[in-house]
This record gives sequence, C-alpha cells and structure tokens, in this order.
Amino acid sequence: LKSDVQAAEEKVESYRRSHNLSSSNGQLVSSQTLTQLNGEIVDAQSRVIAAQASYDALVASGINGANPDPTVSEALAALRDRSNSLRQQIDSQSMTFGPRHPTIVRLRTELETVNSQLRAEFSRTVGTAKASLDKARASLASLSSRMNDLKSNVFTDSESEVALRELERDAASKRAVYESFLSRARQISEREQIDTTNVQVISTAVPPPGRSWPPRPALVAGAGAFAGFALGILLAIGMGIIRDMRRPPNRSVLAASRA
Repeated sequence: LKSDVQAAEEKVESYRRSHNLSSSNGQLVSSQTLTQLNGEIVDAQSRVIAAQASYDALVASGINGANPDPTVSEALAALRDRSNSLRQQIDSQSMTFGPRHPTIVRLRTELETVNSQLRAEFSRTVGTAKASLDKARASLASLSSRMNDLKSNVFTDSESEVALRELERDAASKRAVYESFLSRARQISEREQIDTTNVQVISTAVPPPGRSWPPRPALVAGAGAFAGFALGILLAIGMGIIRDMRRPPNRSVLAASRA
C-alpha cells in the first residue's frame, strides 16, 4: 500500500511538472496572471484614452489657442501668455505711436521672437503628446497580445488540470486506504500489548438447578383444569339466571294472588 501511495503521488508531481501546472492558493498561476493582466489592460486603455484626448485638444487649440491643459507644457502656456500680452501692448501703443515708433518696433520684434519660440514649443509639445499616445497604444497592443497568448495557455492548462485532479483524487484515495490500514494495525498492536497476566477468577460459574421460566407442564395443566372448572360453574349459574328471567309466570299462581 505504501508503494502504491508513493507511486500515485509521484505520478501527480510528474504530470504537474511536465505540463507546467503551477498553482497558488488553490488557483493556477496562469489564471492568476490572466486576471492580473486583464487589470493592466484596463489601465492601459485608460492611458490611451487620456493621451488621445490630450493630443486632440492640443492639436485643436492651435499655436495661439487657449491651452486647455497647462500641465502638458508650462513653457507653451507661458509663451502663449507672453504673445497675447505683447499683442495687447502693441494695440494699446498703436493708438498713441505710429508703426515706425521705436516702442512699436521693439514690441513687434519681441512679438516675432516670442511667436518663433511659440511655434517651436508647440511643435515640440505636439510631438511629445503624439509620442505619449503612440507609447500608450503600443503598451496596450503588447498587453493585448500577451492576453491572447495567455488565454490559449489558460485553456490548455484548464484541460490539463482536469486530468491532474483525477490523478490527485486517485492518490488521495490510495492515501486514505493506507492511513486506514496503519490506524487498524496500530489498534491491533495496542491490543496485543495489553497485559492479561493479572486476571483473577473471583468465583466459579455454577449452572442453575432448574429452569425458572416457563413453569413445568404439570403445574400448567393443574392451573388450567382449576380455571376451567371455575369458569364452567360461573357459566352454568349465569345461564340458569337468564333462563328464569325469560320464563313466563304460572297462571294458577296469578289467579290465587288475585283472589
């Protein structure tokens, strides 16, 4: 029995190793990995959506448009603010000075410099946003590819797990039989070790002189005869009384009583 149990357990472990069936907390590692990967895909999808929205908003705003998300590029936001401020100054100073006035010329020169920097920063920011979007998409595609590969592995592992459970049940059954045998052998051994040398006879068993039940046939016959005799007398007396009660009265006796 012991060799059968060992062979069954070795068969289980060999099958698990050959099919790479690793488990943790009663669940296949591949299934746990699939669950974890599914969560990563959800996060990756969220990053793609956020990156796409940021990129679309940046492109739609244009170079001089309002930046809906200043955190995308603080430099771009600062250059836009500076460009708008210079335009306002030029418009304000143009009401007082002519286009060739040094103040107007200086402001226009500064505005051109800021706009040049703004175009460069906008191009760089759009490129960065596009790179972030491409990276998020690539990460999502990689995770999705891993998910597809892992799904096929999980399906294969699930089929293999069915056979593994059958082997485990067989090993558990043989182990239970072996443990039952050991328990029984232990009980027998303990009984054999009980000391019976100190057993003493208190008194010798003596058979009874006669039976106590049922009574002897002669006694039963006598009691039956007496009971039958008494019952017959009672029955005769009762029948006589009933006959007298049913007999009609004598007419001569009635006439004498009337006279």
